[in-house]
Amino acid sequence: MQSSLIFLTSYLLVFFSIPMIIKVAFQKRLFDEPLELRKIHKKIVPNLGGIAIFSAFVFSSSLFIPQRYLPEGNLMMAAGLVIFMTGLKDDIVGLSPTIKFVAQFLSAIIVAVVADIRIENLHGLLGYFELHYYTSIILTVFFMVGVMNAFNLIDGIDGLAGTLALICSLTYAFLFFKAGQTGWFMMSLSLAGGLLGFLYFNITPAKIFMGDSGSLVLGYVASIFSLKFLSLESLLHVRVGAFNLNYASGIVLAILIIPIFDTLRVFTLRILKNKSPFTADANHLHHRLLFIGLSHIQATFILGLCNLLFILLALSMQDFSPGQTVAAITLVALFANGCLSVYIESYKRRLFSPIKTETSDYDSKRLSKRPVVEEVLDKYSEN
Repeated sequence: MQSSLIFLTSYLLVFFSIPMIIKVAFQKRLFDEPLELRKIHKKIVPNLGGIAIFSAFVFSSSLFIPQRYLPEGNLMMAAGLVIFMTGLKDDIVGLSPTIKFVAQFLSAIIVAVVADIRIENLHGLLGYFELHYYTSIILTVFFMVGVMNAFNLIDGIDGLAGTLALICSLTYAFLFFKAGQTGWFMMSLSLAGGLLGFLYFNITPAKIFMGDSGSLVLGYVASIFSLKFLSLESLLHVRVGAFNLNYASGIVLAILIIPIFDTLRVFTLRILKNKSPFTADANHLHHRLLFIGLSHIQATFILGLCNLLFILLALSMQDFSPGQTVAAITLVALFANGCLSVYIESYKRRLFSPIKTETSDYDSKRLSKRPVVEEVLDKYSEN
């Protein structure tokens, strides 16, 4: 009953507050203006959805979760407030990347040092087991900052970041429930309820975006869920459907695979081109799917489905070592990306192959959209 209440409360708070946020945003001209070439949207849309998500998450969690179930809750919310305020200021007036990174590192240090939620043991991954305290702190901080920025970067099309975060929160809700972690189970449901309410307004055509105040907070919460689940590795050994839950690291990677893989991929490509890894471009996974003609909803569905398949893969490999599971997930991700790249190259060749004098119906359609395709190719030249 209490779990249903926390989910429903969070959902209703977001669902009924977003129309008011949209109204105020238009009155005060608080928009995500599509001025940059890499912007996909060509109309003015408010980008303050993170206010509703974070407020509902904090309110419902604070109201329904007893402190004995979540003793770290106060510190988590305090660190989350740092991230939220940083993202909100960036949404409204803009912030330099340096200040954003300082805020991210500060919140991560609060979680790792003060709340003592950190990666303490790698359980044989890469040959490492129990970590030295300072090594644990450093690894935890960089993990959190990386996940926060990964969710921030994946928030590029309607519904994508919200859908991936919803999959993440519902998966962790189920896993925490099976592991007997009542407080974490309820907190996961609180976030899931708020995300479901937000997605109603964020699916194409989007009436509102979550902004940095939303995407950074989602990355922050997802990283904390992951850290807590990793710390339970020695306490797991429970049955999830047809699978025995033995190792957490592979499951965590599978849950976060889409934003993490996308971020590592674009950073690597930028470095190989002698560019700063933080240079903005239109070369993310969702851009590539849009290029081959998919809509926002279709691209979001495909990436969300891939996320679920990776989670099933990780669950099915629980009898293997953590290193083998992580390696398998990484290889599958690389293979899938390679297949997409091959398809994109084939798609380009079909679009720009010489057009016959006597055109078929297919050729006529291709010719009619040729100028549009050339414009898109210029925009997505990094593909």
